[in-house]
Amino acid sequence: MARSGRQGDKTVELFRDFWWRMFPIVGMGIAVWDMVHEDRCISQSPDRTHRDLEQR
Repeated sequence: MARSGRQGDKTVELFRDFWWRMFPIVGMGIAVWDMVHEDRCISQSPDRTHRDLEQR
């Protein structure tokens, strides 16, 4: 049981040392997702515009 306590202490220590690195990693992930989403919207825009004009 003492062994699992040490493992937990290591995990807490590792998190304490590197928690601040989560922000740039999450930020980069959000930026990449936003770029992909924007590209999809831009590529679908002419099709949507064409469909909307045909409906009128």
